[in-house]
Amino acid sequence: MSTHVYLIAEIGCNHNGDPKLAKEMIAQAKKCGVDAVKFQSFSASSLVSKFAEKADYQKRNMGREETQLEMLQKLELSHEDYLQLKKYAESLNLDVFSTPFDLETIDFLKDAGQTIWKVPSGEITNLPYLRSIAQVSCPKRKFIVSSGMATIEELKSCIAVLRESGVNSKEITLLHCNTEYPTPDTDVNITAICDLRRSFPGLNIGFSDHSVGSVAAIEAVALGASVIEKHFTLDKALSGPDHVASSTPDELRALCKDVRRAEAMLGHGCKIVTKSEAKNKNAARKSIVASRKIKKGETFTNANLACKRPGYGISPMLWDELCGLTAQRDFSEDELIIQNGFPWQEQS
Repeated sequence: MSTHVYLIAEIGCNHNGDPKLAKEMIAQAKKCGVDAVKFQSFSASSLVSKFAEKADYQKRNMGREETQLEMLQKLELSHEDYLQLKKYAESLNLDVFSTPFDLETIDFLKDAGQTIWKVPSGEITNLPYLRSIAQVSCPKRKFIVSSGMATIEELKSCIAVLRESGVNSKEITLLHCNTEYPTPDTDVNITAICDLRRSFPGLNIGFSDHSVGSVAAIEAVALGASVIEKHFTLDKALSGPDHVASSTPDELRALCKDVRRAEAMLGHGCKIVTKSEAKNKNAARKSIVASRKIKKGETFTNANLACKRPGYGISPMLWDELCGLTAQRDFSEDELIIQNGFPWQEQS
């Protein structure tokens, strides 16, 4: 049986601080077929200083006039708004969680009953943050760690901090990630999933996809990714830093459909004859037949035998054993050869 890939619609801050827009995004994400929706929770003043510049992609998408702090202040959701959205998502049988970006928000989400904890790429070198999030105690807790902008050594240090605080390997999923929005095809580097698997045996490996389209996600599933996270928007033209690089409902729906197909195609890993193809064996394979009339007692040779369809007579793999023996009866041209001691191939 193939593994169920866990699909996350990353709403992030694409709600633009509007809880009504966020609620509609949850509803649309559900229709697309995801397993979970994810938000980003933060106090802008705790996340960035007033001197912090925007990232290049944020300048490109939002302009250079305002600071990163001013931009993020417009994208905050109140705690009450988030709790209402969480309740709504759960009513649709969606998992819902939010990435905390500061210590106070970790405490808020813990009190809200969160069990899935996302460590974003920007926090994997933040020791106080890692210690705080790792010490959260809750039933069936899970940690999802993004690896954008990180070296293997930085990731090892991050995972070590989590483990030192009591997090076990089975609780951690490490996501391959490139922190550019959108990620150029030449930088997606999907086969890095294999490097992560070699470097972190025992961890689940997934993919946080910032590329355009669903090709990278399908490739990740083929390489064994157990989690796919994709940024989601209702309209790429909306004002905000991440909308341009996010999937629309139509694009996310197609991605979910393609991932589920890819799951089915992965199969169980054993080379067998499947039900769907078994019925074609007789029509596609060959058997040993008479290439001309053969008289009883005549010797079978390369000259009077041939290999032709159908495939339920004597297997051509027994050609050498049959040649040199004498025919036990007459055969007409194209007739399947019958000879004692030579079984026919199984008929489908």
